[in-house]
Amino acid sequence: MVIVDPEVKKVARIANDQFLMLACDGIWDCVTSEEGIELMRESLTKRKGKISGCVEDLFEKIIATDILSSGGVGTDNMTCILIEFKQK
Repeated sequence: MVIVDPEVKKVARIANDQFLMLACDGIWDCVTSEEGIELMRESLTKRKGKISGCVEDLFEKIIATDILSSGGVGTDNMTCILIEFKQK
């Protein structure tokens, strides 16, 4: 199903904001916002701040390994963009 009214939230940035994570419903069907951000932070720590493989790490954790037993979770299309903010 496609919706014409996406969920959009305006949030003021604060000094220690690390990144912005934009993802489709295939991601949010598998993890909450808090879980997704925590997984991304763990990946950034593991990769010593290099973001190149962080989205791949997230996908590896949530993609269904067995389509029949997953109940559909982790089988939807998955798109994620990670934007890292420069720290001053």
